[in-house]
Amino acid sequence: MKKILLLAVCLLACALSLRAQTTVTGATVTKYEATSVDTQPKLFVTPLVADLAIIPTASTSFSIKGKLTLPEAPDTKNIEVLERYAAEARRTVAASIEELKAQALFQFADKSSADVIVAPSFSVETDNSSGRDVFVTVKVKGFPARYTNFRNLRPDDSTLVRMNNIISSGKQVRVLESSEASLETVAKKQ
Repeated sequence: MKKILLLAVCLLACALSLRAQTTVTGATVTKYEATSVDTQPKLFVTPLVADLAIIPTASTSFSIKGKLTLPEAPDTKNIEVLERYAAEARRTVAASIEELKAQALFQFADKSSADVIVAPSFSVETDNSSGRDVFVTVKVKGFPARYTNFRNLRPDDSTLVRMNNIISSGKQVRVLESSEASLETVAKKQ
């Protein structure tokens, strides 16, 4: 009996020594090794890039008509209530116009059998109004294009991506010989 009791105490001591305890600002946290095993696979994904080919025979403009419905105006002369109504009406109109723009882009690409519209620009005009309903025409101008030449990202592609990011951020770029400096060095200096 003493042997069994001694064995149980030894097993309990071993079990207690297997767990690690950490004190964090007055609280005791027990961390078991089984919970800290990293089960997430480590993956490296190579980005896929493609070229764009403009469709030369496609139209470069498209338009759709839509209707916006303004929220009902409150029957009050309270300035605060009217200001809240005006803000809500502006949000409604802006959201509706953005939705019409997205719809116009989709229909333009679909009509042109294109994957994307390059450099789209929009024109929004109101036609007529009737009560709370506002009729609008959204015109899109751009260049329908298809994705071609899908391939994995190459080192020379990544240089173009970095250059595009530098140029689009508004920084001036100076062309260097490869012996002068690396692109990373130039980007860090600017």
